[in-house]
Amino acid sequence: MFSDKIKLTLYYLGSKQFLTSALLVLLLVAIPQINLTSYPQSTITSKFIIFIYYCIILFGISSFWILKSKKTKSSLSNIDIALLIILVYIIINRYFFQTTYSFSIRYIELLGLGFLYLIFRTLNIRAFYWLLLAIVISGIIQAVYGNLQLLGYYPSNHSGFKLTGSYFNPGPYAGFLASVFPIALGLYLFREKVINSLVLFNASTKRDLILNTITKLSFEYVPLLGIISIVLIIPATQSRAAWLAVLIISLLLFELRYQILKTLFKQLTNLKKAILIAGSVLIIGISLFGIYHLKKGSSDGRLFIWKTATEIIKDNPFFGVGFDRFKAYYMNYQAHYFSEHGETPEALVADNSYYAFNEFIQFITEQGVFGFIILILILYFIIRTPARKENQELSVILKISLLSIGVFAFFSYPMEILPIKLIMVVLLAGLALLDQNKIMRFQNIKIAFPLKFVLKTSMVACIIIITVFSFNYVNRLDASFKNWQLAISSYQYGDYESAIQEYEEAYPKLKNNGEFLMNYGKVLSVYKQDKKAIEILEQAKTHLNTTIIETALGDAYKNIEQYKESEIAYKHAANMIPSRFYPFYLLAKLYEESNQKEKAVTMAKTILNKEVKIPSTAIKEIKTEMKHIITKNELFN
Repeated sequence: MFSDKIKLTLYYLGSKQFLTSALLVLLLVAIPQINLTSYPQSTITSKFIIFIYYCIILFGISSFWILKSKKTKSSLSNIDIALLIILVYIIINRYFFQTTYSFSIRYIELLGLGFLYLIFRTLNIRAFYWLLLAIVISGIIQAVYGNLQLLGYYPSNHSGFKLTGSYFNPGPYAGFLASVFPIALGLYLFREKVINSLVLFNASTKRDLILNTITKLSFEYVPLLGIISIVLIIPATQSRAAWLAVLIISLLLFELRYQILKTLFKQLTNLKKAILIAGSVLIIGISLFGIYHLKKGSSDGRLFIWKTATEIIKDNPFFGVGFDRFKAYYMNYQAHYFSEHGETPEALVADNSYYAFNEFIQFITEQGVFGFIILILILYFIIRTPARKENQELSVILKISLLSIGVFAFFSYPMEILPIKLIMVVLLAGLALLDQNKIMRFQNIKIAFPLKFVLKTSMVACIIIITVFSFNYVNRLDASFKNWQLAISSYQYGDYESAIQEYEEAYPKLKNNGEFLMNYGKVLSVYKQDKKAIEILEQAKTHLNTTIIETALGDAYKNIEQYKESEIAYKHAANMIPSRFYPFYLLAKLYEESNQKEKAVTMAKTILNKEVKIPSTAIKEIKTEMKHIITKNELFN
């Protein structure tokens, strides 16, 4: 006779739980590794496309299981309700409270992650241990890949860095590893209890013994390998946010496991406790000061972004500017700041910014105070979620792992990175499952046969329609992204006509994508299709604004001799990033070509007196040309 535990496990292995878990494990391992170069911004877009296709497949399979199932049993926790509220709020805010919305990969990912959350919630606790192990395996693969990049066996995805993993720069790569690390460390520190909750006691068959051996070996050595591989590579990323996250959660996990400080505090007098606390605060302060000065320019740049973002919040306090719309507003506010205050020292750290480099500030900027209140509610439920005694260790791992992402989120942009968001969904679903205080429970709802038949028929029809529509939409989106990449390649080879043709094919699906419109408008401007370029670039400004868009607009207006509009665009670009020479150079050339000689000389002198942020051959050539403009016009006068 098998024990109840063995029966449960055998049932699990032969049920929909096993198939669903296996598909989710594959997703968690595979998505972080994807980087298909046939897509623009391949490290982001290719992950997104594969993820959405995978969600459609999972939707079909899970729908089949739901229709086939005769039993209905589910429950809702506070986390479930709060996440549903924030998702509904984001959707309503995007479509009803905002004047416009942009095409957003992040938004489609949000919908896919919402669906995946429901799938994760159908699993049992045992499945979550294997999901966490899959995340650790994914981290190990990325750590190995990063080391191979450092050794020169694989190229990085950024010309400025040797180490990027399957991401576009070391920042998100380090953020992903920092998200995996607490899971690996937690599984290793609590490995005895983890293994005891998974192994089959009283194993009496060869299959049971093999299953026990695999489980023990997996949870003994995979987390340890994850810890070692991540610790070896993460210093090379030079991501201070990731270092801080790893350090904080390591200290917390060791304390929760071994209770070193708790034991020590019991043995110390009040004076010694005060000295210990003061010393710890001093060490933390010195460490943070050192981290700040390690890359001071980067730190100052982020502080300036936060400062500027507060102005957006002041102007849009209640509902924000809309989901994924930070990049549509920020650069205009930065330009306004410098137009009012001049070229302050902050100009030296200003750049084109798509993110706030602080997810909490960006969330308030995009969703307003109302959205932030809901977010605080979610954080409260995460902290307060109680778990049964036998699940305390798993609860600790899930909460500490979320904390690690939260620490990283204070200084970076993890919500732009799909693999990190996937990890978050697993952690949140696991906590909701562990929550002892379920507020709603549904079980075995009986429905009369005629009504049941009508409901199932309607569900089948809806499932088919949703699946077909989703697949067709993603198929067309997939083709449009590939057209965009072909256009980029044609542009790089100087084949502007082919590039424009590819952009025209992609336009119907990507007409609300700011980066696509920016690239499209730039090509039109270079190819002297200036009126069309102006139309496309003005559309782009609705969804994104950068110095690239403004200078391209200035070029297009100049080519059709609308000098006033060209001057406005160039000045806006110059105000966005005052430390850059190129927009000022374009202004000087504009004044010279439009016979505004005094302005040309004044601008040339301004350029000659500008502080050089990073010396380059281009700046030397610009200054030489400015001297020529001054000499020519002063001799003429």
